[in-house]
Amino acid sequence: MESSTISEIDMGTHYRVECYRKDQLAWVEEFDNLVVNTGLKYVMDRTFSDKEEEDWYIGLCTDASVVYTDTASNHQFVEFLGTTNIYRSEAKFVDGGEVGKGYVYIAQDVQQMITEPTTLKGVFMTSGKTKGSDDGILYGVAEFSAPKSVVAGDALRITVTVSAKG
Repeated sequence: MESSTISEIDMGTHYRVECYRKDQLAWVEEFDNLVVNTGLKYVMDRTFSDKEEEDWYIGLCTDASVVYTDTASNHQFVEFLGTTNIYRSEAKFVDGGEVGKGYVYIAQDVQQMITEPTTLKGVFMTSGKTKGSDDGILYGVAEFSAPKSVVAGDALRITVTVSAKG
Protein backbone atom coordinates (compact mmCIF):
# COMPACT_ATOMS: atom_id res chain seq x y z
CA MET A 1 0.00 0.00 0.00
CA GLU A 2 1.34 3.44 -0.95
CA SER A 3 1.72 6.11 1.66
CA SER A 4 0.71 9.67 1.03
CA THR A 5 1.36 12.97 2.65
CA ILE A 6 -1.08 15.77 3.20
CA SER A 7 0.06 19.09 1.80
CA GLU A 8 0.13 21.94 4.27
CA ILE A 9 -0.82 25.54 3.71
CA ASP A 10 1.23 28.11 5.58
CA MET A 11 -0.93 31.11 6.54
CA GLY A 12 0.77 34.28 7.65
CA THR A 13 0.29 37.98 8.12
CA HIS A 14 2.94 40.66 7.71
CA TYR A 15 2.46 44.13 9.20
CA ARG A 16 4.19 47.41 8.48
CA VAL A 17 3.41 50.13 11.02
CA GLU A 18 4.59 53.69 10.39
CA CYS A 19 4.29 56.32 13.14
CA TYR A 20 4.07 59.96 12.05
CA ARG A 21 4.65 62.71 14.61
CA LYS A 22 4.20 66.33 13.51
CA ASP A 23 4.26 65.23 9.83
CA GLN A 24 7.62 63.46 10.27
CA LEU A 25 8.22 59.72 10.28
CA ALA A 26 9.06 58.90 13.92
CA TRP A 27 9.49 55.11 13.59
CA VAL A 28 8.69 52.09 11.41
CA GLU A 29 8.12 48.51 12.54
CA GLU A 30 7.74 45.48 10.24
CA PHE A 31 6.88 42.07 11.65
CA ASP A 32 4.91 38.87 11.17
CA ASN A 33 2.15 37.44 13.30
CA LEU A 34 0.82 34.23 14.70
CA VAL A 35 -2.44 33.20 13.02
CA VAL A 36 -4.41 31.71 15.91
CA ASN A 37 -6.63 28.64 15.60
CA THR A 38 -9.82 30.71 15.20
CA GLY A 39 -8.17 32.51 12.27
CA LEU A 40 -7.21 29.22 10.66
CA LYS A 41 -10.72 27.85 11.24
CA TYR A 42 -12.21 30.93 9.55
CA VAL A 43 -10.03 30.34 6.46
CA MET A 44 -11.07 26.68 6.33
CA ASP A 45 -14.76 27.56 6.86
CA ARG A 46 -14.69 30.14 4.04
CA THR A 47 -13.13 27.55 1.72
CA PHE A 48 -15.08 24.41 2.56
CA SER A 49 -18.41 25.56 4.01
CA ASP A 50 -20.98 28.29 3.54
CA LYS A 51 -19.43 30.63 6.15
CA GLU A 52 -20.05 34.26 5.22
CA GLU A 53 -17.22 36.69 4.65
CA GLU A 54 -16.20 38.91 7.57
CA ASP A 55 -14.93 42.48 7.68
CA TRP A 56 -11.55 42.79 9.43
CA TYR A 57 -10.34 45.41 11.88
CA ILE A 58 -6.95 46.27 13.37
CA GLY A 59 -6.41 46.89 17.07
CA LEU A 60 -3.34 48.08 18.96
CA CYS A 61 -1.77 46.23 21.92
CA THR A 62 0.03 47.37 25.06
CA ASP A 63 0.72 43.67 25.67
CA ALA A 64 0.89 41.42 22.59
CA SER A 65 1.22 38.05 24.32
CA VAL A 66 -0.45 35.30 22.28
CA VAL A 67 -0.86 31.54 22.02
CA TYR A 68 -2.52 29.48 19.27
CA THR A 69 -5.63 28.87 21.39
CA ASP A 70 -6.40 32.58 21.99
CA THR A 71 -9.84 33.72 20.85
CA ALA A 72 -11.55 37.10 20.70
CA SER A 73 -13.33 36.36 23.99
CA ASN A 74 -10.43 34.61 25.77
CA HIS A 75 -6.98 36.04 25.05
CA GLN A 76 -3.75 37.22 26.64
CA PHE A 77 -3.12 40.47 24.73
CA VAL A 78 -4.21 43.84 26.14
CA GLU A 79 -5.87 46.30 23.76
CA PHE A 80 -4.86 49.98 23.75
CA LEU A 81 -8.00 52.15 23.71
CA GLY A 82 -6.42 55.60 23.41
CA THR A 83 -7.34 56.35 19.80
CA THR A 84 -9.84 58.82 18.31
CA ASN A 85 -12.58 56.43 17.27
CA ILE A 86 -14.85 54.07 19.22
CA TYR A 87 -14.30 51.58 16.41
CA ARG A 88 -11.17 49.74 15.35
CA SER A 89 -9.78 50.77 11.97
CA GLU A 90 -11.06 48.63 9.11
CA ALA A 91 -8.57 46.70 6.97
CA LYS A 92 -9.98 46.68 3.42
CA PHE A 93 -8.15 43.93 1.57
CA VAL A 94 -7.50 43.84 -2.16
CA ASP A 95 -6.11 40.99 -4.24
CA GLY A 96 -2.31 41.27 -4.30
CA GLY A 97 -1.82 38.31 -6.62
CA GLU A 98 0.83 35.64 -6.75
CA VAL A 99 4.07 36.22 -4.91
CA GLY A 100 6.69 33.48 -5.23
CA LYS A 101 5.04 30.19 -4.29
CA GLY A 102 2.11 31.89 -2.60
CA TYR A 103 -0.76 34.32 -2.87
CA VAL A 104 -1.40 37.57 -0.99
CA TYR A 105 -4.14 40.01 -0.09
CA ILE A 106 -3.15 43.51 1.04
CA ALA A 107 -4.85 46.21 3.13
CA GLN A 108 -3.03 49.53 2.81
CA ASP A 109 -3.41 52.78 4.69
CA VAL A 110 -5.19 51.47 7.80
CA GLN A 111 -5.01 54.53 10.06
CA GLN A 112 -5.04 55.02 13.82
CA MET A 113 -4.88 58.44 15.51
CA ILE A 114 -3.39 58.41 19.01
CA THR A 115 -5.07 60.47 21.79
CA GLU A 116 -2.98 59.47 24.81
CA PRO A 117 0.66 58.48 25.33
CA THR A 118 1.59 54.84 25.83
CA THR A 119 4.05 52.15 24.88
CA LEU A 120 2.71 49.90 22.13
CA LYS A 121 3.86 46.31 21.86
CA GLY A 122 1.92 45.02 18.85
CA VAL A 123 -1.29 44.75 16.84
CA PHE A 124 -4.10 42.26 16.29
CA MET A 125 -6.69 41.56 13.62
CA THR A 126 -10.28 40.67 14.45
CA SER A 127 -13.74 40.75 12.92
CA GLY A 128 -14.95 42.59 16.04
CA LYS A 129 -15.52 46.24 15.11
CA THR A 130 -15.95 47.96 18.48
CA LYS A 131 -12.78 48.89 20.35
CA GLY A 132 -12.51 47.17 23.73
CA SER A 133 -15.06 44.47 22.90
CA ASP A 134 -14.24 40.77 22.91
CA ASP A 135 -16.66 39.75 20.14
CA GLY A 136 -15.95 38.52 16.64
CA ILE A 137 -13.24 36.21 15.29
CA LEU A 138 -9.63 36.74 16.33
CA TYR A 139 -7.43 36.16 13.26
CA GLY A 140 -4.05 36.80 14.82
CA VAL A 141 -1.81 38.85 17.08
CA ALA A 142 1.62 40.25 16.22
CA GLU A 143 4.28 41.54 18.59
CA PHE A 144 6.71 44.32 17.73
CA SER A 145 10.42 43.46 17.85
CA ALA A 146 10.73 46.12 20.57
CA PRO A 147 8.16 48.33 22.39
CA LYS A 148 7.31 51.59 20.61
CA SER A 149 6.31 54.87 22.26
CA VAL A 150 3.42 56.95 20.96
CA VAL A 151 2.12 60.35 22.12
CA ALA A 152 -1.13 62.23 21.62
CA GLY A 153 -1.32 63.48 18.04
CA ASP A 154 0.69 60.63 16.53
CA ALA A 155 -0.76 59.05 13.41
CA LEU A 156 -0.19 55.38 12.67
CA ARG A 157 -0.39 54.08 9.13
CA ILE A 158 -0.60 50.30 8.95
CA THR A 159 -0.23 47.99 5.95
CA VAL A 160 -1.39 44.40 6.39
CA THR A 161 -0.38 41.61 4.00
CA VAL A 162 -2.11 38.25 4.44
CA SER A 163 -0.44 35.34 2.66
CA ALA A 164 -0.94 31.66 1.95
CA LYS A 165 1.78 29.32 0.68
CA GLY A 166 1.37 25.70 -0.30
